[in-house]
Amino acid sequence: MKIRKAIAKDKKIISRLYYKLHPREEKPLTFPQKSKIKGILLVAEESKQIVGFIWGNFITYGSFRYGIIEEFFVEKEFRKKGIGESLVKTIMKKFDNLEAKVVFVTTEKRNKEAINLYQKLKFKSSEGIWFYRKP
Repeated sequence: MKIRKAIAKDKKIISRLYYKLHPREEKPLTFPQKSKIKGILLVAEESKQIVGFIWGNFITYGSFRYGIIEEFFVEKEFRKKGIGESLVKTIMKKFDNLEAKVVFVTTEKRNKEAINLYQKLKFKSSEGIWFYRKP
């Protein structure tokens, strides 16, 4: 398994995965653009096939630096193989290198797989918002 930075030609596949995650989404998917917010988009490949992605933003607001995991998806048949954990750990390393003080993520209460993964990776929960703070 390999985690790498997404490139332009990956967008079509990522869009297909995104709409599996959000099947009723009506507005078109937009990808991170260069701005004051640093977008991070990573993909997971298995046998040269993209099987998942994680998309986050690093934001500097005054002196506060934080990360947000915006979207995260792994194809169903590739779950429970450490791919999701590798994607989250890789983006967390990138946030750490950018000196993020905290990382936020949200998920639905019924998404037990994601909740279990975030708990395993030491995220804490408050009112349905998951966050990770460096100790």
